[in-house]
Amino acid sequence: MNNRRTPQEDRLRRTARRRGLSTRFKVLLGVGTLVVAIVLTLAIEAAVSSNKVHPGISVSGIDLGGLTADEATALLSKHVSKTQSSPITLTSGSRGWDVMPAELGGSVDVKAAISSAMAVTTDSNVFVDMGRRWKLYFKKVDLPLQGSVDTAKMDAFLVDLAREVDVKPTNASLAIENGEIKLAEHRDGQAIDQEALSDLLVPLLLSLHSTEIEIPLVTVEAEVKTEDHKPAFERAELMISGPVTLTNDEHSWTVTASEIGSYLELESQMVDGVPALVPVLSSAKMSELFAKMEDAVANEPVNASFESDGKTAWVVEGKMGEKLDPEATAEALMTAALETTARTAKVAVMEAEPDFTTEEAKAWGIKDLLASYATTPYHGSSNRQVNVRITTKYAENVFLAPGDVYDFEKVVGPRTPQRGYKTAPGIVGQGMMENVYGGGICQVSTTLFNAAFEAGLEILERHPHSLYINHYPDGRDATIAPPSKNLRFRNDTDHYIWIRGVSDGVNTRFNIYGTDDGRKIQIKFSGFSHGAGRTEETVLDNSLAPGARVVARSGQSARSCSVTRTVTMPDGTVLHKGPEVFKSYYPALSKLTKVGPTPVTTTTTLPPSTTTTTEPSGGGGGTIVTEF
Repeated sequence: MNNRRTPQEDRLRRTARRRGLSTRFKVLLGVGTLVVAIVLTLAIEAAVSSNKVHPGISVSGIDLGGLTADEATALLSKHVSKTQSSPITLTSGSRGWDVMPAELGGSVDVKAAISSAMAVTTDSNVFVDMGRRWKLYFKKVDLPLQGSVDTAKMDAFLVDLAREVDVKPTNASLAIENGEIKLAEHRDGQAIDQEALSDLLVPLLLSLHSTEIEIPLVTVEAEVKTEDHKPAFERAELMISGPVTLTNDEHSWTVTASEIGSYLELESQMVDGVPALVPVLSSAKMSELFAKMEDAVANEPVNASFESDGKTAWVVEGKMGEKLDPEATAEALMTAALETTARTAKVAVMEAEPDFTTEEAKAWGIKDLLASYATTPYHGSSNRQVNVRITTKYAENVFLAPGDVYDFEKVVGPRTPQRGYKTAPGIVGQGMMENVYGGGICQVSTTLFNAAFEAGLEILERHPHSLYINHYPDGRDATIAPPSKNLRFRNDTDHYIWIRGVSDGVNTRFNIYGTDDGRKIQIKFSGFSHGAGRTEETVLDNSLAPGARVVARSGQSARSCSVTRTVTMPDGTVLHKGPEVFKSYYPALSKLTKVGPTPVTTTTTLPPSTTTTTEPSGGGGGTIVTEF
């Protein structure tokens, strides 16, 4: 095959190549000319727009194109000022609130906004800036305003607004009124979504638009719903739907529906792991009903006590009793009230412990006879025997805890006819014997003193009589003359003591029981020392018949003595600060005879200084002291 071209073909090819080159050159020349024209135009436009905001640029919708910085600032400031003086309206339902931007702490930085507008076409290199200018002819740019918001003012405003807008939820509630159960339904509340409202307000404060905003709200649900109380409501309705019968052996009591309603109360309990109100019957509210039932139900307990045979003492055991159990009975009544039929319950009982239990009694340690003392029989008058007998009853069956003090006056009490006392001879004033209520009871105080004395107990107070009485132990009598003279002693053992006494009015004995701690008693009598002898005194008494003579006071010679007691413990310790000396002094008293007047005989009264002797420490001040 022959591939050689002809001369004509070559000529045609060369002509076509020349034409193609000419076309490309023309295209390139045209493009170059256009580019030069655009560049030249942009250069001229840049020169014309120098120190001005480029056309196509706006701030928050305000066109600033072609304005100088000062012009743009003035224009934008005018719009900002107008907007700042216009309120923002917040609405919620039918209510509205107008708020000025300044109240929310919003401030606009106009200069910063103008600087940003100027920088759109000037803050890069010439080619980039030129490209931005070119684009502005096809797509405009709107810049946001710049500024700040005072968060403290914004937060304070939102808090104040919430006080007006927020609605607290209302929990469902149960109430008992006049024995009926009331159910109040719940209501959900509402609250401002403060974060969402803040997000809406902040950009609005930095724009040139005053508008109306619907306040965003969120629902605040009630913690306790109506349905949460439905089970409790239905439970209470069932409980008061009819009467309930309580039984105990042959006794029964009917509790009416209205009474059950009056016993209702609401109690917070955990139901399925959730706290809930539960209607229950209150045992406290049923106290009046239980009081009516108590006598039929109760079996009284018996306190422990003590018994003795004169040699030892022992505990008589107490006995448990039964009493109504309020809580368990209320529970039984409630269980029956939750039934629709067979609404009957049994009264619950529980053990009733005695006030003084066997264990407590045994712990007192009352078992040994510590001392026993009886006074020599002295009959006296029948009234005196009554006084001795009833005083012994008042004075005995006393328990003293360790450290307790026996006070005769406080224990025995006043000697009055209302308490059974009779008049019998008692020592009045300076050795005079007169009938007084309670006369003769010094036999009781003397007997008790000697029992405590021989038990080795600490004697705090004891006084001898002003007259020597020969049927009492020498130096160991104990008078009572209130308020100055009393008998007191202390239980200084480590256990309780029990004071027992018995008297028929003539024979009187006191026993003291406790725990023998081994103390030993040594007693020594000093014998009597005699003083001045008895003198005689005669006085005229015009109330007597002429010639009559009455011995008003027998009188006595002075005498004194002492009794020494030493109380020693097994380890040799001497108690009560060593040997104790109990002194007795019986002053000299004249024999006083009263005589009636006679026409012949003149009676002369001896001077008091030679006929009357007073007790050194006797009650002075004109007070007449009665010794019983």
